[in-house]
Amino acid sequence: MTSAKKTVTTTTTTKTVHDGSKTIITKTVTTNTSLTTFDYSVPDTMKAVTFSSYGSSADVLEHVELPTPKLADDDTLSVIIKVVSAGVNPVDYKIVKGYLSAYLPMPVPAIPGADYSGIIVQVGSSVTLFNVGDKVYGKTAKPNGYGPYAEYIKVNSQTDLVTHMPASISFNEAGGISLAALTAYVGLATYDGLNKDAYYNKDKKVLVIGASGGVGMWAVQIAKRLGASVTAVASSRNKDFVLNTLKADAFIDYTQAPLAEQFTTADEFDVIYDSIGADITSNWDLAQLILKPGGLF
Repeated sequence: MTSAKKTVTTTTTTKTVHDGSKTIITKTVTTNTSLTTFDYSVPDTMKAVTFSSYGSSADVLEHVELPTPKLADDDTLSVIIKVVSAGVNPVDYKIVKGYLSAYLPMPVPAIPGADYSGIIVQVGSSVTLFNVGDKVYGKTAKPNGYGPYAEYIKVNSQTDLVTHMPASISFNEAGGISLAALTAYVGLATYDGLNKDAYYNKDKKVLVIGASGGVGMWAVQIAKRLGASVTAVASSRNKDFVLNTLKADAFIDYTQAPLAEQFTTADEFDVIYDSIGADITSNWDLAQLILKPGGLF
């Protein structure tokens, strides 16, 4: 174990997460803004949020003290990360409620979560891409009960998702990126058939429904990055964000009229990416009207 100290800048903020009308987590996180000292030594125990039975988050989540994850002799490719920020995704509360228990069994107690950002405090002997002190972000390969709703997390540098954090974003921003962005990318570049080489998408048109949401905002940016022309669907209050920040090519306000009434050209889109999915039959009917032959929804 390496024990060292390094000067960094930090500030403390508090974020409250809600499950319906109930507060389920109030989490204090530390991010880069004011002068302090960071200690790279790893304590024997850590604070964590866990659940030992399935149910409403407000009823089953507990704040507990647990042993801190350690690097075993065979953990040569793993790293220990001091968690600074952890994202909350819909799948996280669904796991806590037991909706996915048949597919994702959990140890007891289980630490939920997938997305994280933080600082590496230990590295395995075979790790070559990371060093102690690196700011990183990512997600666990799949929910496994050893998530980032804790002070420390152990991740495999090859099988989990972990990469260096861009200097231009904060820990809080990085801690909520991975799962939503990956969901958008896989949907567009795998199932929806945009080529990973932007050259082949230069004539393709993509419609993103729910363009201002957590997944939709990434779908707009990724589709643009992959060379496609993007029409974004959101409410009028998000128009400036979608057009000027996300750089969508066109905007449709779903609050003005039913979507089917706002399109004039049939067979217009190569891809429709629906990040909402609440009324799939309605959007499926829309897709029949505005997809090109062979288009994907």
